Amino acid sequence: MRRWVSADGLYYTQQRMESPAPIPDLVYLDNAATTYPKPPEVVTAVRACLDESLTVQRSTHVAPFRGDEVLRACRVKLARFFGADAPEEMVYVYSATDGLNIALSGLVKPGGHVIVTPLEHHSVMRPLHHMRDRLGVTWSELPAGADGVVDPDDVRRLARPDTCLVALNWVSNVSGTMQPAAEVGRVARELGLPYLVDAAQATGTHPVDVRAIGCDAMAQPAHKALFSLPGLGVLYVRAGLDLPPWRIGGTGYRSDLVTQPEERPMRFESGTPNVPAIVGLDAALDWFAATGVERIEAHCAEMIAALWQGLSAIPRLTLIGPPPSSQRGFVLSFTVDDAAGNAIDPLVFSQALAEHFHISTRAGLHCAPSAHRHFGTYDRGGTVRFSVSYFTTPEHVEYAVKATAAVAGELA
Repeated sequence: MRRWVSADGLYYTQQRMESPAPIPDLVYLDNAATTYPKPPEVVTAVRACLDESLTVQRSTHVAPFRGDEVLRACRVKLARFFGADAPEEMVYVYSATDGLNIALSGLVKPGGHVIVTPLEHHSVMRPLHHMRDRLGVTWSELPAGADGVVDPDDVRRLARPDTCLVALNWVSNVSGTMQPAAEVGRVARELGLPYLVDAAQATGTHPVDVRAIGCDAMAQPAHKALFSLPGLGVLYVRAGLDLPPWRIGGTGYRSDLVTQPEERPMRFESGTPNVPAIVGLDAALDWFAATGVERIEAHCAEMIAALWQGLSAIPRLTLIGPPPSSQRGFVLSFTVDDAAGNAIDPLVFSQALAEHFHISTRAGLHCAPSAHRHFGTYDRGGTVRFSVSYFTTPEHVEYAVKATAAVAGELA
């Protein structure tokens, strides 16, 4: 017998649940947090790096591994992958959050005004709150429909003389809502406004072309759908954008200077780079070239459609966000009520999936409380979130649907 206490203080007591099928070692549906598994090529490359050497740029060694060569080669591949004009536009950062902070600190002026969507992640909104308290920064939220999609023309309506930035979460990590990034970019260019894109849930599962989107800066992590390791992100910074460095220090370049070098990308890359993660990213980009992003996108869309169809048949379960017939990302959130119509705590639900059925998910507010407020799930404690990858199989989906139905029936 298990007893769990939910966030609202209510107790859920249950017997051991009966599995709908033989219990697998793991069904991993938390890819929006960190992808697993990684392509075998990535694992092999990282292991070889750790076996040989981690030194990069700043030393003379006889080790067979040359980290600086991998960093240069990976940067070239990144520019090609993102449709950038030059490798120097691709900056190694420590996470998407780090990249967004670099961009925000350089683009948002004291007393300035920012336009955002209602689905932004903490990686954008917490810096803006910080800047509001210290620099008098303000912002306006674009209105959005029930599915969370914004109208690019509303950027014109919200723009003011003191507007200094348009920031857009391309794909919501809560609902999978996919914004019209290129259309918003077109309006931003017409208004002469800098444009920052948070592509954390888009890169690796959708084709990305920074020139087509028209962004001035775009941040993404390496450990999500780019299939590398935590502790690495990539920030695209358009050539010619006057963006000051945010992190100041050693770059392994121009050590004669007491000020930060002007040359890009070293201007933005102070500190020792995460060599194993860059090696993993380099291998992942080769894997992407062989596999094809379009093929990855089609497979993930198929898995989301199957999840949507299966979950929508479960009584008292409500799916959040746009249907699979829409252009969307590859996360799927839901809420569940008990037989009396009361909300079942998503953390309790997620824990039951993990402990009884070995299914990895994420529950709660997902570092995006404004998105949950938009979808009406904030006061429920958020949602249970499934997220798929190229390595999610139809068998995983079928098992997860059956397990979800079993947990929903038991907790009801």
